[in-house]
Amino acid sequence: MLLPVVQRVFKEKSLLLVALAYLVLGQPSPARAQNWTWAKEVADTYGASMSLAADDLGNVHISYEGSGGLKYGYRPAGVNSKWFTMSLGGGTAYTNLKLDRQGNPHICATYLSLPLRYAHYDGKNWDIQKIAPEDTMTVQAQCSVAIASDGTPHLSWYRIDVGYAHLRYAILKDGVWLMRTLDFDTQTGKWHWMVIDSEGKPDISYDAFVNGVLKFAHFDGKDWKIQQVDFRGAHGQDYSLGMGSSLILDSQGKPHISYYSDTELRHAWLDGQKWKVETVDRITPSGSFYDYRSTLLFDKDEVQHISYEDGGVVKHAYKDGDQWRVQIIAQSGATKSRFNSMAIDTKENVVYVAYQDPLDHSLKVAVGHKNEPPPAVSRQNGGGKN
Repeated sequence: MLLPVVQRVFKEKSLLLVALAYLVLGQPSPARAQNWTWAKEVADTYGASMSLAADDLGNVHISYEGSGGLKYGYRPAGVNSKWFTMSLGGGTAYTNLKLDRQGNPHICATYLSLPLRYAHYDGKNWDIQKIAPEDTMTVQAQCSVAIASDGTPHLSWYRIDVGYAHLRYAILKDGVWLMRTLDFDTQTGKWHWMVIDSEGKPDISYDAFVNGVLKFAHFDGKDWKIQQVDFRGAHGQDYSLGMGSSLILDSQGKPHISYYSDTELRHAWLDGQKWKVETVDRITPSGSFYDYRSTLLFDKDEVQHISYEDGGVVKHAYKDGDQWRVQIIAQSGATKSRFNSMAIDTKENVVYVAYQDPLDHSLKVAVGHKNEPPPAVSRQNGGGKN
């Protein structure tokens, strides 16, 4: 009869299934990878050259090129909040926005045929200054602003002139801007980023493009100390590197830098006295120096996040353990420039990524929330009866 054979086969398969179930469920489950989900908001009908920042209350601030020139936008904290925008006048090539301890915005802006502008809101009024007016017609690339805890503003910008293409730096003391050229190496600072450390001293990441070097400069109170972070041939065969750098200090005060080479987005960090470098993602450049833009930040869990562009595609990379995970925020379009920028509300752990929409060129902001994985389930044998 076939029945005993069928019963035996069914019993053997049942025992196999039980064994497999124990292997899967009887051991602690591995932690699921974190993930971020995104909702999109429209901040303005047109936007380029964005720079985002979030204050301690969760309000989000943005500077950008809008219709009519430099604009400022504000989004109050909360779900489904609306964007409010205003014009500050003048054309815009690059902007950079930072917040002081009161949450007030400070903005630098560059544009061909205009000197560097510094716009500051004191809680009641905007004050807009022209910095280094002798640099008119020669300031058209990146600038950076940073505010010390005592409210002192610092500015950096790239000045290009006949026989001169260097990174400039200024600090406001007793109502006077004190300026200097930071590095006379060949073509320095076309891409750069500045932050202030816990002692109120500036740090700057920047490129020496012709020589293929990424540098880091720290002011010790008396002199600028300059280090080579990465250089041509040190990590692969890419000829150019240091473009689109973004600098952040971790909770220990150690610098971290995101930046591009010809074919990679890289992350460098200071480990002891030595700089370490890793590849975050392989990228396809769009071909325009305007499109090398990255922002590196930490969330409240000290997880690193980078927003960047890959041939016109806006991406978000975040560190998950020892590896980088990458998400696509926006696709490319007829033009490759997305002008991305990122901010993180570290109180609520919300990520904001601004970019130009590839279809209608509107200013979009993607709002990211972390999907918390469920707790690991451990089902061990021994809890039942024998």
